[in-house]
Amino acid sequence: FAIAAAIALLLSCASQFFRPSRFPVLLYFGLYYIPLLILNILILVIAILRRKLTLFIPLIALIPTLLLADRYVKVGREESPLSGRNVSVLTYNIGRYSAGGRRVTSNEAVSGIRQFIASEDAGIVCLQEFAVKDTNALSPYLPVYPYVAHHLFKGNRAFGNVTMSKYPIVRTEVLTFPGSRNLSLVTDIDVGGVTVRVYNCHLESYSISFTTLIRKLLHRDTFSDEVAQVHGRVREATIRRAEQVESLLASEAASDLPCIVCGDFNDTPVSYTYRKLCQTKKDSFVESGSGFSSTFAMLWPMIRVDYILIPQEFSSARHETPRVPWSDHYPVLTNIYFE
Repeated sequence: FAIAAAIALLLSCASQFFRPSRFPVLLYFGLYYIPLLILNILILVIAILRRKLTLFIPLIALIPTLLLADRYVKVGREESPLSGRNVSVLTYNIGRYSAGGRRVTSNEAVSGIRQFIASEDAGIVCLQEFAVKDTNALSPYLPVYPYVAHHLFKGNRAFGNVTMSKYPIVRTEVLTFPGSRNLSLVTDIDVGGVTVRVYNCHLESYSISFTTLIRKLLHRDTFSDEVAQVHGRVREATIRRAEQVESLLASEAASDLPCIVCGDFNDTPVSYTYRKLCQTKKDSFVESGSGFSSTFAMLWPMIRVDYILIPQEFSSARHETPRVPWSDHYPVLTNIYFE
């Protein structure tokens, strides 16, 4: 059992290096990275208490996880004497004002999110899963920002991404993905004479309600069918997300502007998505975060799916994930320094 658990954890660490469409089995190991990590730690502790030589099996498997630890948790805050031109960026999946099924009404979520965004007073705000009945009346739902870009899919309630800025938005582009209502809203923003490109992303989701999933899995008669359906959705969504990442990277490569990539990636720090997007970027949490990096409220502190990635030549400070109750996601906020 210890050997099987160790191999599974090693495969989980390796899954981020393989394209999901070519090696679909590995994506499941990546998805279960945290449970596999906890399992191997428990096996190690038990082996130590029992003074068994099998302790070396989980120990060897845990060594590679040290390279990934700072993506999930950091002790203390690294205070850097940063100065110069900077902008604060806030990204927040507001979940269509549904509060993630928590005991908060839609009206309370609207009011709470407005007040929260206004209190943070960020220079650039990127919202995902924004929803509104009348696209001609956005202002009641949003704090006052002089520059706003949005792309909303039509339905009973229009929904999509919104980018708000204190600085002039000089160009807007929408990067949509075939067969999906996920997107990246691209804006070129003039921040005090420096034009930066901001990708406000909402990548392919698993389309699974966590609470509904638990309710279904409690029915033993259909347990195996539900597990199979869930994993089928996970496989399809992960493959689609990898394709979306490739489109995003191609768009970024075609621009000579410094690019900030943020939003809800719907994927963990041990994933193909994260590794590809971080190849030319720095993760604001890794650079300036503290504590747990988790942004998914329903499984805090286990899961992070929301990020702010910055160019290598930029720096970040004050990375925060305020635990406000208005969505099933927590917002992410950081200060980005250009010089």
